[in-house]
Amino acid sequence: MKLLIILSIEEYANDVRKILARQKVPIYSETEIHGFRTEAYQPDISNWFAHDNHGIYSKLFFSIQDSNCVKHVLDEVRAYNEKAGEKQQNPVHAYQLE
Repeated sequence: MKLLIILSIEEYANDVRKILARQKVPIYSETEIHGFRTEAYQPDISNWFAHDNHGIYSKLFFSIQDSNCVKHVLDEVRAYNEKAGEKQQNPVHAYQLE
């Protein structure tokens, strides 16, 4: 079993839900997060969090699924980001933990 984690800005949350439904993820959790970028630490993820003190509203999705299911979700998220291309400043981020 793998822990699937998906991070998305609020505007793409419905797209993530559709991906999970298409990949037949039977159960998952989601929660709101409010992200900030600090001056001291600049991660190598451009545009993920806001550039000022106001932050940005995002969603965190997580689920424990078998390896095959997680692979299919990760593949679809990758395809979703590639299709959006340059116009998508805040790509969906998906990870698996073992």
